[in-house]
Amino acid sequence: MRSLTSPLKRRTLLSSFAAAGLLGAAAACSPSGGGDGGSGDGGSDAGGSSGGDKGTLTFRLWDENAVAAYEESFTAFTESSGWNVSIDVVPWDDYWTRLPLDIASGDAADVYWVNSANYIQLKGSEALLDINEIIPDGASQWEQAVVDLYTRDGGLWGVPQIWDSIALFYNKDLVEEAGVDPSDLAFDPAAETDTLREAGSKLTVDGEGRHPGEDGFDPDSRARFGFNSQADRQAIIGPMLASNGAQWQDEDVYTFASPEGIEAFQYMADLINVENIAPSAADTNENGDFTRDLFTQGKLGLFQSGPYSLPAISEGVADSFEWALAAPVAGPDGAKSLVHGVVAVGNANADDDQQEGIAELLTWLGTKEGQLPLAEQGVSFPGHVDAQDAYIDFWQEKGVDVSVFVEAAKNPAEADTGARANAGLTAAMPIFQEVFIGRLTAEEGIPQAQEEGNAAMEE
Repeated sequence: MRSLTSPLKRRTLLSSFAAAGLLGAAAACSPSGGGDGGSGDGGSDAGGSSGGDKGTLTFRLWDENAVAAYEESFTAFTESSGWNVSIDVVPWDDYWTRLPLDIASGDAADVYWVNSANYIQLKGSEALLDINEIIPDGASQWEQAVVDLYTRDGGLWGVPQIWDSIALFYNKDLVEEAGVDPSDLAFDPAAETDTLREAGSKLTVDGEGRHPGEDGFDPDSRARFGFNSQADRQAIIGPMLASNGAQWQDEDVYTFASPEGIEAFQYMADLINVENIAPSAADTNENGDFTRDLFTQGKLGLFQSGPYSLPAISEGVADSFEWALAAPVAGPDGAKSLVHGVVAVGNANADDDQQEGIAELLTWLGTKEGQLPLAEQGVSFPGHVDAQDAYIDFWQEKGVDVSVFVEAAKNPAEADTGARANAGLTAAMPIFQEVFIGRLTAEEGIPQAQEEGNAAMEE
């Protein structure tokens, strides 16, 4: 017998997703990148495991780059449990369109990926299993910042799979030439200057080799930049707001337009338009990867980002220069890092005869053994803390120490949460971009962004 939510709840869930803008590309970030899994406007059978005698479970995700790791994991799971697992890849651009439709029709996968900006709608419709009831001691084994993201109303609504935090990529040759210590960078909007502004100025040069502040400096001919200040919620806005003592939201209401928040936003914009050490927002507003590409080309000294940028930087830089990682830039309240994570959720409305297998699969996905392939194949940091060394080793073999991301995750800034987090951020982000490009001051734009973001979340 199939256990389903009532028709009313299913219709409510579907309409809520549509109103929140979740029937299009979601705003939240995936640690392993968007991915282009599957094909066309539907999912694809990406393989899985076979040979079991208990039946077949379905597992859905959006990132094709993780499929091989999950196939390895599920092969071991089938050998020990007797359950086969079929992997379904639905591309990111279609994922949040398909998910509410499949839940409404009763065709959702038994276990599937969800991110923090979307799970609350599902939890509110009673579509998810409470992981605390399935794996009572699981939370203590997983990355705490991710556990906190998915804990709500006394329950834990997913098994942490992969996650990312924020650190500072730096070009070794450029910082050494400029005499910059990337491990000692800090910002203070209230001060006349700080080590971030000073370092950015040393690293930035125009076409004639002049630095900002020097006679004849031409910002329009800049050949190299210092730092990637831009309207990037995860890598720049979140960490720098929190580091300046600003609160992003209180419960599900934006509160970032505080004096500390406005001050931090104006500082970020001034790095672009006054200090001239960051690329124009005319470029970064249109292309979020613009500064990453500058870094790989050797034209940006300091690039604050997450492990999701590691593959592109490793491949893009190749042997052209040496690079490394440091802690994110600290503010008056220290260094903060925004942490995002992806979890595997259990379908509470799947057939009754699938529920035992779903619980077994979720339990396996929460173990070190179940997650090791994700780490060993370099997909991302795994949720289980004992499997994280394997990911560190993966990059250590490439000459990069990524352990700074683990340290950064211990002091996280606030991530976006709430049933309509995507709608709120979608409303606020264009106004943030106007502040970064200099058409609005932070004092003018940030209260407006907060008001419009909160209005969108209330609709």
